[in-house]
Amino acid sequence: MPVKEKCYVMFVRPKAMKIDIHHQTSKSTITQLLYTLGGNPKTVARYFYTLKSEEGAKMPSKTEEYLALAQRTANGLTRYWESWTDYLTTASRLYKYPFADQLMIYAQRPDATACAEFDIWRNRMNRYVRRGSKGIALLDESSGFPRLHYVFDVSDTGVRRNSRDPEVWQLGPDLVQPVSEMLAATYGISGERVSQQLADVAGKLVADYWDNNSGDILAIVDGSLLMDYDEAGVEMQFKSAAAISVTYTLLERCGYEPTGWFDKDDFQAIYNFSTPDTVYTLGAAVSDISREVLRTVERAVKTTIRRRNNERSQHEYEQQSELHADRGLSSPEPDPASAKDPAGKYGRMRLNFLKQQHPVLYHTMLLNGSLYPTLTELEQTAAAMKEQMIVDLLAKNPAPDKEKNQIAWVQHMNSLREQVEEVIRTELIYS
Repeated sequence: MPVKEKCYVMFVRPKAMKIDIHHQTSKSTITQLLYTLGGNPKTVARYFYTLKSEEGAKMPSKTEEYLALAQRTANGLTRYWESWTDYLTTASRLYKYPFADQLMIYAQRPDATACAEFDIWRNRMNRYVRRGSKGIALLDESSGFPRLHYVFDVSDTGVRRNSRDPEVWQLGPDLVQPVSEMLAATYGISGERVSQQLADVAGKLVADYWDNNSGDILAIVDGSLLMDYDEAGVEMQFKSAAAISVTYTLLERCGYEPTGWFDKDDFQAIYNFSTPDTVYTLGAAVSDISREVLRTVERAVKTTIRRRNNERSQHEYEQQSELHADRGLSSPEPDPASAKDPAGKYGRMRLNFLKQQHPVLYHTMLLNGSLYPTLTELEQTAAAMKEQMIVDLLAKNPAPDKEKNQIAWVQHMNSLREQVEEVIRTELIYS
């Protein structure tokens, strides 16, 4: 009978976890798996042991194929500064994804701009995936066994009636000032130019990242060119490589054409990250820090645009009211007797938002009879979205065992619900 290899693996990054791998495979493939999923092969090697059973199972060849692709891509990322900056360009557009997913997307579709799963395109965006489109394979370890799941770029989709486009923000000249103010308020770093602010913020957050993770980083330098440095030298190389990489990512996403800002000499430090462990460590740090800053920029951009739209709507409403008064007509106020409270909190939230921020639209919808049917539909959409997103988030980030640690479970679920509520508010309520 074949032997079933059962490997108990303790990951170091991105967080401590245990995963069961039931397959018969070589240690090199296991190493690839650990790297791709964020583990440290040298650290976890001692956790391996083999159990015999009557029947073994082999990792699907397709999964092995993509594991090898991830390994090859990662091995080449830091060999040349052009390869690294090419990856950073792709990652800047996909900053909401973690490093492992960014790596897989870059390996398959470096030109991707907005990726999502099939169901998201269909149910939330009301778009269809074109027949024959090849999905982008990502590795999913949430089930305890590595498996593939697929996302599609927006270029793979087509539109239907009432289809939604991905909301891709741009930092235009008219938005620079509010973004600068948001960066100053959030990170305590001011500047005359947003580009310099972004670079300074990158340096600050990289330094904080080192302070919080230096032990883990120092533990994985064996076998890499970082071995030639003492602890202070490793710190300097990490900060240099991470800061320049985060800055490049931020400038790229904010439209500042970073290729004109840097040359190969600026990226000398990345060459020292020459092993899978060190590449992952650097990539994860750059991804995490860039995501934090770009979410801050995104929030400033969207908040400013929403405020300006509200002001414009208010102005239009005031002009309409003045026109009615000039013509001797009553103001377009709703009939209280005809109003009814929409069921559900999201409908009420949308109603209040329209009343306060978009009075012209509110009165128009009220008078033509579309207001409350629309609110009811929104409530149903929000409820379905909430349910599906919770399922999706739990699949990617399982909750702790409720019986063993109820407090951690509650905190985890509250965090997921808050993420979902933020998406609903942004995409449905306040859009």
